[in-house]
Amino acid sequence: MRHYASVVDSGPAAGTRSAEPGGTSERGAALTLTGVVCGSREPAPAAAPGVSLQVQPGQSVALLSQPGTTAADLVAVIGAVQRPRSGQVFVDDLAVHQLRGLELDRYRTSRGLLSTRWPLLPSLSVTDNVLAARLSRRVDAATRERASWLLSMTGAADIAAIPVGVLTAEQQWRILIARALAQSPKLVLADDPTSDLDPSSATKVLDLLMELHALLGFTLLTSISRVASATRYQRLVRMRDGAVVEDQLIAGDDVWTRGRVDRIG
Repeated sequence: MRHYASVVDSGPAAGTRSAEPGGTSERGAALTLTGVVCGSREPAPAAAPGVSLQVQPGQSVALLSQPGTTAADLVAVIGAVQRPRSGQVFVDDLAVHQLRGLELDRYRTSRGLLSTRWPLLPSLSVTDNVLAARLSRRVDAATRERASWLLSMTGAADIAAIPVGVLTAEQQWRILIARALAQSPKLVLADDPTSDLDPSSATKVLDLLMELHALLGFTLLTSISRVASATRYQRLVRMRDGAVVEDQLIAGDDVWTRGRVDRIG
C-alpha cells in the first residue's frame, strides 16, 4: 500500500526547525470505516447506511457534515470516546469498535485528540498539561524533552510557566496541539478551531497544525464547520444524513486515493 505524500517543501517543516525528539520511525495510521452509524442526540434513520471510508497513512482529511454533529461524533467514535451504534472502525489492523479494558486504554493513550471538548486542566501547569497522559506514570527525561520541544514547535515555550487559566484562546489551542502530539501518535483527531477563535487566530492555529502534519507525517482527520477550512487539507469528505456523499481530493494526486474518489464522484 503506497503512502500518500505528506511533506511540503516550504516553511519550518522543510527543515528549519530542530529534529523531533522522542519520536517514532512509524508514521501515519491507515483507517477503514465500514457502515459506521454514530451519535446519540437523535434516533438514527431506519435506512441509514452509515459512513464507509478508507484513509491512507499520512493523509490529512477534512470531514464536513450535515447535520454538523455527524463529523464531530465520527471523530469521537474513531478516537474511542464514543461507541458506534453499528459498523466497524479499524485503525491499522486494530478493531477499535471491539476494544475493551486495558486494550481500550492503550489505544486512547496512543492517538492524539485535539479538541476543546477535552479542555486543558487549570490545576496543572502548561508543561504538565502537555504531559497529562503520562503523569500517572514515571515521566523520564526523554518525555520531558519531547514536551519542551513541542512547546517550542507550537510557539508556546515562553508561556510554559504561565497558569493555564490566564492564557488566551489561541494560546490554549497551541497547548492542546502540543498535548495531542505528546505521545508521538500515528493518528490525530481534531475539531475545527474556527468556532472557538477569531479568524486571525484560527488561521494561525490551522497553519500550525498543517505544518506539524507535514513535518511529523501522522494521519490527520478534522471535523470542520466550513468549506474554507478544507483548503489546507489533502482531502475533503462530505457527509449527509450519516453517509458519505462526496469524497474530493484537494491536494496531490495519489493513485490509490484517486481511485477511491472516482468511485464515489
